[in-house]
Amino acid sequence: MSLSFCISPYRPADEPAIREFFPEFAEEISGELHGGLVLVARHGRRAVGFSWTKWFEEPAYYDVGVRRFGEMQEVHVHPDFRNRGIATALLNRTVRAAARKGCEALYLETDDFNAAARRVYERCGFRYHNLVIRYKLPLR
Repeated sequence: MSLSFCISPYRPADEPAIREFFPEFAEEISGELHGGLVLVARHGRRAVGFSWTKWFEEPAYYDVGVRRFGEMQEVHVHPDFRNRGIATALLNRTVRAAARKGCEALYLETDDFNAAARRVYERCGFRYHNLVIRYKLPLR
């Protein structure tokens, strides 16, 4: 089903709609708005998706030789608007912004069980880079 939407930088008025599908928005991102790029996908005036990318000008400890890069911290789409190209459009727009900024690479992480997100990332050209290993010590 086709859906018209536009993408533009975040505006404070977007926050209530974003919190509908990502309640942690204010806690996780509000202090970081100036260190990167927050893009919002809107259907009409309603925010239906967003992405948040941080920019770095320092060596990437996980990729020798890369000194200017972006890390996509979040990509979320409202459940009622998924599978309509919104995440792909947010990713593509971020890739273009990173290239304009002179980044050598753009990174993101996702969980191994998030197959839908991984398909979108791979369609947008992202490829497996390295493995982050998470250890757990149960305490009860």
